[in-house]
Amino acid sequence: MGQGLMLLIIFAIMLFFMFLGSSVFSSMGFTAIIGMTIWLGIRTVSQFGNIAYTQASFNENQLIAPMFIMMSEFLSQGRVAEDIFAVLNRGVGKFKGGLAIATTLACTIFAALCGSSPATAASIGRISIAEMTKRGYAPSFAVGTVAAGGTLGIMIPPSITFCLYGILTETSIVQLLMAGFIPGLMLSAFLVLSIIIRVRVTPNLIDYQAGGVAAKAPAELSFAEAREIIGDAKAAIAAEQAEKSGGAGASGQQAGAQLPQDTSAQEDGGKKATIFTIIPALVLIFIVLGSMYLGWATTIEAAGYGVLGAFIIVLAQRRMTGKLFSTVLLNTARTGTMMIFLMVCGYTMSYMISYLGIATTIANAIAGSGLSKYMILLLMTVLWFVLGCLMDPASMLILTVPFLIETLKAIGFNMVHIGVLSVLAAQIAMITPPVGMNLFVLKANSNVSMGDVIKGAVPYVLILLFGYVVLAAVPDISLFLPRLMGFNVR
Repeated sequence: MGQGLMLLIIFAIMLFFMFLGSSVFSSMGFTAIIGMTIWLGIRTVSQFGNIAYTQASFNENQLIAPMFIMMSEFLSQGRVAEDIFAVLNRGVGKFKGGLAIATTLACTIFAALCGSSPATAASIGRISIAEMTKRGYAPSFAVGTVAAGGTLGIMIPPSITFCLYGILTETSIVQLLMAGFIPGLMLSAFLVLSIIIRVRVTPNLIDYQAGGVAAKAPAELSFAEAREIIGDAKAAIAAEQAEKSGGAGASGQQAGAQLPQDTSAQEDGGKKATIFTIIPALVLIFIVLGSMYLGWATTIEAAGYGVLGAFIIVLAQRRMTGKLFSTVLLNTARTGTMMIFLMVCGYTMSYMISYLGIATTIANAIAGSGLSKYMILLLMTVLWFVLGCLMDPASMLILTVPFLIETLKAIGFNMVHIGVLSVLAAQIAMITPPVGMNLFVLKANSNVSMGDVIKGAVPYVLILLFGYVVLAAVPDISLFLPRLMGFNVR
C-alpha cells in the first residue's frame, strides 16, 4: 500500500471519530491504535502505554503549561482583568474610541498574565462589552474588539501554545516565549491604530442606536428635549424615594436592598481600582518574563513564580474564597489533563507516522517539488487557517507538526520563527467566521447576536493577516529578542 493512501486512510479514520463527537485527542488516539494494529502489528500498540508513561512522568516540561494555566485561572477568577480595564479606561477612555483602545490595551496586559486566548477574551469581555454598548458603541464593534484583543493571549508570553510547540519540536521554550513578545506588541499596536482610524472614518461605530442610526450627541439636544429628560429623571427619583418610605414588608425591603448593594459593590470595586491596584500584576509580569530573559530562572521556575505571585495577589486583595480556590484547581486539572492527553495521543500518532516513513516521504516530495520556500509556507499557512477554524490551537499544532516538522527542517526554516507564524495563524483562525473559537466564547458571554459577532470580527481578521505578512517577510522581528539573549538563532 502506498504511503499516500495510508495518509488518506489515517485522516479518514480520524475525521470519522471526530464527526461521531469524539474529542480531538481521543480521535487521534483511536486512529493511532487502529493504524498501528493494521500496518505495524498488534504488538506495537504497547508503545501507546510507553509513550504515555514517559511523556506524563519523565518529561518535566509537561509541568510548564499546567502552572501557567493555574496562574491565569487565579488572575481570571480574581477579576484582575477588570481592574486593569478600569484603570486603562480612566486613562484613555475620554479619547474618541477610548473604550475600545482601553479594551485592546487591557487584553495586551492580561495576555502577559494569562497565556490563553479564550480566557483573555472572556475575562476582559465580561466587563468591557457591557461598558462599550452602554456608552453607545455598536455591539459588533465592541465584540469584535474584544475578540481580536483576546487572541493576543496565545502570542504574548507566557503562551501555553508556545510551550506545547516547544515540546513537540524540541525547541527551546524560552526562545519561543521571547520570540512572541515583540510580535505580540506589534499586533496590539496594529489593533489600536485600526481602532483610531475606524472611529474617525465611521463615527457610527461609537455613536450607535439599535436601528443602526447614529445616536444624537448631547450637544444636538433641543431645550425641550433636555427639559423632558430632566423631568423624567426627577420623577424616577421621587418614585424611588416614595417606594423606600412606603412601609414595604421587612423581607421585601431586604430583598430589594440586597441587589443594589451587590451592584454598587461591584461598581465601587471598579471605581476604586487605581494604578496602585494593578502594580502587583505588572510586577508579576516582570518577574515571570524578566526572570527568563535575564537567565535568573528556567521556564518551569518562572511558571512556579507566576503561580505563587498570582495566588498572593488575589489573597492580598481579599478576593480569595473557598469557591474561587476550588474553581481554580478544578479548571487547572481539567485543562491540564486535556493537554497531557493531547500530547500523549499526538506523540503516538507521530510515532506511527515516523515508523511508516510518511513524514520523511512528505518532506522529500515537497523539497523536490520545485516550489519556493515561501510558496510552501503559504500552503502550510492555508492548512493552519483551515484547521484553526475547526479546533483549538493545541490540537491544530499536534495534528500538523508531526507531519510538517521534517519538511520545515529540510527546506531550512528556523523553527522558532515557524513557531511564531503557526501560533499567529491559529490566533487569526480563532476569530475567523464562521467557527472561530473566540466568536463562540464571546457569544456565550454577551447578549450580542452571532451575526454581529461575525460582523465585528471580520475587519480585525484582515488586520491580523497584515501582521502575519509582515512577520513572514521580516523574521528578524520575532528573532530579535532571542538573539539579544545570546541564543544562536538564524
